[in-house]
Amino acid sequence: MRSIIILIFVLICANSWLNAVTWHIKQDGSGNFTTIQEGIDASANTDTVLVYPGTYYENIDYNGKSIIVGSLNLTTGDEQYISQTIIDGNQNGSCVRVMSEEDSTTTIYGFSITNGSGNPANTGPYGGGVYIRDSEMNIKNCLIKDNTADCGGGIYIRNSNLFIEGTKLTNNHAISYGGAIFLINNSEIQFDSENLCDIYLNYASKGNDINKASSCPAMIVNVDTFTVASNSLYFINSTSSTGVPLNDVTLNVNNAKIELVYCDLYISALGDNMNSGLTEDNPLQTVNYALVLLSGESNEVYTVHIANGTYSNSLNQQCFPFNMPGNVSIIGESMQGVIWDAEESCMFINDINAKANYYIKNISFINGKDTSLATAIRIDTDIVPEPLITFENLYFTTCIRDNSYLIFTSQLETKFINITSYNNNSGFLRLHKCNSINPKAELENIRIINNQELIVVEPHAFIQLVFDANFSGPMDVIMKNVELTGNERYTNDPDFLTTAVMVIVNGIELYLINSTIGNNIVPQGVEGGAIIISDSDSHINIYNSILYGDNPHEIYIDNFNDPNHFSSVSVSHSLVEGGAVGIQNPYSFNQVYWLEGNLNENPLWSGTGDYPYMLQTSSLCIDAGTLDLPPGIELPEFDLAGNPRIYGETVDMGAYEWQGVGVEDKEVTHLSPLTTQLSNYPNPFNPSTTIKLELAESGKIELAIYNIKGQKVKTLLDCTTVRGTYECVWNGKDEQGKSVSSGQYVVKLELEGKETAKKIMMLK
Repeated sequence: MRSIIILIFVLICANSWLNAVTWHIKQDGSGNFTTIQEGIDASANTDTVLVYPGTYYENIDYNGKSIIVGSLNLTTGDEQYISQTIIDGNQNGSCVRVMSEEDSTTTIYGFSITNGSGNPANTGPYGGGVYIRDSEMNIKNCLIKDNTADCGGGIYIRNSNLFIEGTKLTNNHAISYGGAIFLINNSEIQFDSENLCDIYLNYASKGNDINKASSCPAMIVNVDTFTVASNSLYFINSTSSTGVPLNDVTLNVNNAKIELVYCDLYISALGDNMNSGLTEDNPLQTVNYALVLLSGESNEVYTVHIANGTYSNSLNQQCFPFNMPGNVSIIGESMQGVIWDAEESCMFINDINAKANYYIKNISFINGKDTSLATAIRIDTDIVPEPLITFENLYFTTCIRDNSYLIFTSQLETKFINITSYNNNSGFLRLHKCNSINPKAELENIRIINNQELIVVEPHAFIQLVFDANFSGPMDVIMKNVELTGNERYTNDPDFLTTAVMVIVNGIELYLINSTIGNNIVPQGVEGGAIIISDSDSHINIYNSILYGDNPHEIYIDNFNDPNHFSSVSVSHSLVEGGAVGIQNPYSFNQVYWLEGNLNENPLWSGTGDYPYMLQTSSLCIDAGTLDLPPGIELPEFDLAGNPRIYGETVDMGAYEWQGVGVEDKEVTHLSPLTTQLSNYPNPFNPSTTIKLELAESGKIELAIYNIKGQKVKTLLDCTTVRGTYECVWNGKDEQGKSVSSGQYVVKLELEGKETAKKIMMLK
């Protein structure tokens, strides 16, 4: 009986094989069809769609048909047909889609698959090259390269099985997980052990080459060439939902594409990844490649040095966001000179499970877009103790997404120094804490100015600062020399109090020192404040600060949960519009401590120049601060404009210290106009700047540097010249050869009795 059943099965299969049709796809019109999709649509199960050489700008879908789609490599074995037969997704979705319960005979054979952008989904496009869902699939002898997606830049596999052989995956890019391959929902991959694959130099925020979700079974990766000789989570990520390594991937590799290095590396926008990157004169081009080279385990902290220039995907193949390995800092040549442009595609750095101390320094970020809680930088970890991450000399502008933040950090000790957020449609910072460890955050010399919410129909969480200990407090936050001004919010969520500036959530101990918060606007007719305490056990301690002109209020205490866990506001030597009664405290168990030296007056901001929130000469905030700060908190050496922090009898209120009458006033009221051009670059600078003169007439000139008090620091030129263009370098030293301190200076040119001047800024 069993033999009869087998015979019947063979006869049925033979009949199916005999009825199989081969459909010929030729772009010259001499075949059955000119496009691959036409051949698929005409085919039936077991058919073959045979594709002749050419570039096919298509996004093909197998539509539930278990067929073979192959190039002439399928019938001839000639490998040249792989590079000659191209499926180009034209950045219009996945190049290949198999997502309708196709069976294990479904095959793609001998193609170059490129320029795909992923199958649209609710949370992002997946599978730039190949998208497989709820199906079985064979990929043989293909080249999958230069594809992008949110997850699975090369291949995305969901609830599916894949057999793969003889296929190369390289230079695919996933914004989130799995640069080459992403597996999720019990998916499995079988790598052929004879006709080996190559997988190397793909990029992603997590799992540069492969990311396997914890729901997928253990995996053996058989390859001829891999990025590195042995696996690490940087290249093949297989972790639990909390980042714990599962150690369930075996990598069998014959060759490594790169050799890891343990030294500083150099990047230039005009560099080349074929260079060594070991010196400024032999730089690499892409930050991604440098980070791969430095991804080995090390206790040393190495630095990627970025030369001045603009870095983007379209200009020089940067693959944002960058996946940070452990112990690697990124430091630009100068903040204004190093520009990262995400071209409104994604964030810039996405470091999940951060595990090292490092710096991000001297960079301008433009055109970022939210992809995972942040429009610019996301760094978080579950590792104890938390790493220390320092952000310094950064500038953010034109980054977009209302319900997100430029920077999102979790479980980190963080420092933010000399940072500006200007003209973004995004909040600035969210600090999140979710365990019993007590990280500390410090913000010093921060300008969050003129950011505006996009005009949208639905309400969004457009808030500049959120500090959230998530009932696992306390978390200390120290803010010094911070300006939050001119930020606007248009929409209002009726379920929450409204703010355009700051929310304090659960267990935060905040110290606000010498800061200025003013003229931030939310819609009329709502409750809220510039600062809102939204839950229990949070305490704001305000010293030497100004809060004025914010709509609807300056401070609102909204802790209504538990009288035994009250929140409080303590104000000392500060100006708060409305005084003590102006602090909204609707629940009597919360506390307001109105201490000595406070004011309820107009602060008399200057309203002009680069720093319109400086104080006028007649302001009552001058010399009205206190030097008696809480233990462990030191007064900044300089104010937010780089001027000495104390001028006069004692410290002023606010982020800016009044400097008396000096060159500042002369420049505005007494200097005669001169038909010439005076400029410098870079500005701000450290340690030197080039001063450029374009003289419109001949004569005796003096070019000199003055401090803000009008005292001469250094004479650079004292000579007779003819009209023309001249350049002179100031090395940041005075007449005695001593390096000057950070701050604002004035370069003044005198020519035949006429003068002109320009402010310049040294930042260290």
